[in-house]
Amino acid sequence: MNWLKVCLALSLAAVVGGCADTQNVRGKPVPTAFFVFFDEGSAAPTADSLVVLDEAAAYLKQYDNTAVRVVGHVSPDETQANLDQERASRVAEELVKRGAQPVRMQLVGAGSTENVSGTAGIDDTSVDHRVDILFSAM
Repeated sequence: MNWLKVCLALSLAAVVGGCADTQNVRGKPVPTAFFVFFDEGSAAPTADSLVVLDEAAAYLKQYDNTAVRVVGHVSPDETQANLDQERASRVAEELVKRGAQPVRMQLVGAGSTENVSGTAGIDDTSVDHRVDILFSAM
């Protein structure tokens, strides 16, 4: 993952509502969010994001009282209908392939309503080609 996306993911965590924090689950700290990135117009996660999917699925398997919202996003440049939902579905499929239970997932297509680009001096719209994996205790 390039340095810009890493920095922006951390900034995004703050914008999304403190998702960079951890949550205490069974006495252990668990991340509350992971971010999966995509190339423009694509519903396939980037190669750099595959390790993120591995980590997110491992947390879901380890902490069975954790639910997850899978939120797909697009940039204003991306005009494909339902691309946000396709991204969320693809991430959910990848998590299930890695052993996560689909019943604990809620999929959401947010469109371009929660973009990071254009805020705080961020002009790179590639940060909006993403899916947020947001954890919460059940």
